Amino acid sequence: MAVLAATAGAQTAMSFFGRTVERYAKGDNDFTTAADIAAERAARDVLAKMTPGDAVTGEELSSTGNGRRNWLIDPICGTFNFASGVPLFAVNVALEIDDMTSAAAVAEPSSGIIYASDGLTTRRQHNGTSELAHPSADSLLVDINVAYDYPASANAIRLLSDATFGQRFAPRLFATTLALAWVAAGKASAYLCGGDPHGSVHFAAGVMLCQASGAIVTDLDGEPLRVGKAGFIAASDSETQAAILRRLHEVS
Repeated sequence: MAVLAATAGAQTAMSFFGRTVERYAKGDNDFTTAADIAAERAARDVLAKMTPGDAVTGEELSSTGNGRRNWLIDPICGTFNFASGVPLFAVNVALEIDDMTSAAAVAEPSSGIIYASDGLTTRRQHNGTSELAHPSADSLLVDINVAYDYPASANAIRLLSDATFGQRFAPRLFATTLALAWVAAGKASAYLCGGDPHGSVHFAAGVMLCQASGAIVTDLDGEPLRVGKAGFIAASDSETQAAILRRLHEVS
């Protein structure tokens, strides 16, 4: 179901891509678009038909239903990119049962790739093919989410201008949680964020992809994720994780 919902959202998002879309202010420098809303509705329509009794929490539309099963939808993660014609954005769908993520799909609309997980493995699906996804440190790409309203962002931002860090890794700002799927699939070495992934429409799907692929996901102290503690890292392996966190604390 997660794959079907993410696919529906991705197809709808791409039907708007490259066009001028209406924007709706959400506060400060943030906005959503008609495409975000339409993509969420498309994903919700799939879930309403397939799992009509489940609750749904989306970024753009009001939450519906209640109970043990709750779907999380981020219809376009990377709205600034999308609205500017930059094809780096994702559609995130995750199912939580009793507040634990049990299934996830992240669609990469511009390529047609779907990354999906049942909690045991993560697979890359494209043009009718499906293969296991595995993390890799080879790219050296480290995506740093610098959203100012995440509590633990300040220290992560310091890494961008740190020469020592730049000599070891290639820090980037992709501005979309699509980068979490890339960690799971070996296209990026790590993802660093100051936000809280628990119950998040932005992060829940990507975090599950990483965990199920064998990537290392911890808080910014290298400890297991726990509810209420902001900041996390998804890294391709323990060596990459340790090196990033060591430098993060050295620049703090």
